[in-house]
Amino acid sequence: MSLFKDSDWDPNSIRHVHPAVWPQWPFDEPPKTRERSEPIYNISSDLDLMLPMRDGVRLATDVHRPRAAGQKFPALISMSPYTRGLQLTEVPTGQNEAGLTEFWVPRGYVHVISDCRGSNDSEGSYDDKAEKEQADYIDLIEWCAEQPWCNGSVGMMGCSYFSLVQLLAATHQPEPLKAIFPYDGYTDMYRQRSTHGGVPHVGFNSTWFSAVANLNFTSGRLGDPTGLQKMFDDGLSFVHPFDGEHYQKRSPGPQLNKINIPVYFGCDWSFWWLHLAGVFSGWEGVGDIPKRMLVGPPPRPRRPFGAYHEEALRWYDQWLKGMDTGVMDGPPIQLYIRGEDHWRGEEEWPLKRSEWTRFYLGGDSEGAITDSPGSGGERTYSPDVFRNEWRLGGPKLIYRSGPVEAPVEITGPLSLHLVARSSAEDFDWFIAFLDEAPDGSTRILTKGWLRASHRELDEARSKPGSPWHPHLRSVPLTPGKEEVFEIELVPTCNVFQTGHRLRLEIASSASVLDRPGFHEALPVKADVTVLEGAEGSYLFAPVISAG
Repeated sequence: MSLFKDSDWDPNSIRHVHPAVWPQWPFDEPPKTRERSEPIYNISSDLDLMLPMRDGVRLATDVHRPRAAGQKFPALISMSPYTRGLQLTEVPTGQNEAGLTEFWVPRGYVHVISDCRGSNDSEGSYDDKAEKEQADYIDLIEWCAEQPWCNGSVGMMGCSYFSLVQLLAATHQPEPLKAIFPYDGYTDMYRQRSTHGGVPHVGFNSTWFSAVANLNFTSGRLGDPTGLQKMFDDGLSFVHPFDGEHYQKRSPGPQLNKINIPVYFGCDWSFWWLHLAGVFSGWEGVGDIPKRMLVGPPPRPRRPFGAYHEEALRWYDQWLKGMDTGVMDGPPIQLYIRGEDHWRGEEEWPLKRSEWTRFYLGGDSEGAITDSPGSGGERTYSPDVFRNEWRLGGPKLIYRSGPVEAPVEITGPLSLHLVARSSAEDFDWFIAFLDEAPDGSTRILTKGWLRASHRELDEARSKPGSPWHPHLRSVPLTPGKEEVFEIELVPTCNVFQTGHRLRLEIASSASVLDRPGFHEALPVKADVTVLEGAEGSYLFAPVISAG
């Protein structure tokens, strides 16, 4: 069995019964598995089926089954607008995400891949994950459960869009859906995908829209392009600048407490610009159900999606086949500890042993990060849309700690408390948190964003390291007046080794090179002053003691 973890992978061995994709388990060594499905079946495929939904719209669907006449198997459903045929290729595009049919079917699972309505060969108008599309999830789940080749148990497979489909479907509680494995799935379309802190996430939107347009508009197969066209027009013109029904009905977040089946959340630490926050909000949002969570390193290769299939097999063997796999043994959370490069089990999130620490900006030396506030002071930078550095994310204020004398671990949610004033009525905060090595090289850990006019807080929903902004209206600044800005950074995990420094960068624009994570800042010319010292600004972070 492949323990592949090197970069010299063979692309011809990704789509394989033993895929050359790393990682496959969220552990330093493969876990002991008491029972598991072995690859013993050939694949039989029924292609180009047109399955009718409740309103008569037909979805183009491919069904890949174990070649075993008369036997019944669980079904794994994958649905997206990404072209079902693409999912059987080795093309390393970001939309090849349905999972590896070659892995699942030989082990006794039926892999059902559908084009969602209004995409590719499916009929109807694209509904962008709203009511009609969600009804299709339920109809397809129930259709699978009724087929002669199905044992009545259904799961779902795939990452990103396919993961979001899993979470949305589970909120409706269809009886045949027995478990899900949502890897890379945001839970809040407004806060985690379309905007961050109210700042438009145009890099992702434009890149994703282009990919979906290429997959759907160039083949000549799409019957009704109006739904996709509306999504592109609305998204690129940013007609929904505030949170509300448009985003929430397409987000599993408000309904997570309705999920009543086992859920295994997953992502990697580098996906702070899209899906990472959804893992933690998902974990905290579901109720008292069987649940697991993994957060690891970036998979190699990232696409076609084939990471953690071995762990997902343990999950689905347990819940769809009733096997004793041991997948529920041990701590429910597995975290890959960056800076030390190993996996560690945890019992809860955030970690109870967190020592919430204020790292003050400034102190007694300019640009310092210290654990004591010092005598105060202030620093000013002047974002200017008319200068070239604006397009490269400048100018910026940089704060650095001294070299740490012993390893320091920061794991969990964290936020930046900024006290500042500006000469403009509105502008954007762009925050980066980095690990700086002794040679001056840096490694990005996470980022945070906030449009200044969206600074209002909901105190009741805010938690340590996780300020909650309603994003329901814009409240302009009074030029020259001091204001407090609580800026959430996407949760992170890192051990700063001896001699390394904590590094914080503050700016008001992003580099155009930061794609697909590029954000469109307000085009301002302003002076922005950050206040330091005891009554000033600090990073609020969970320092983890050895446990």
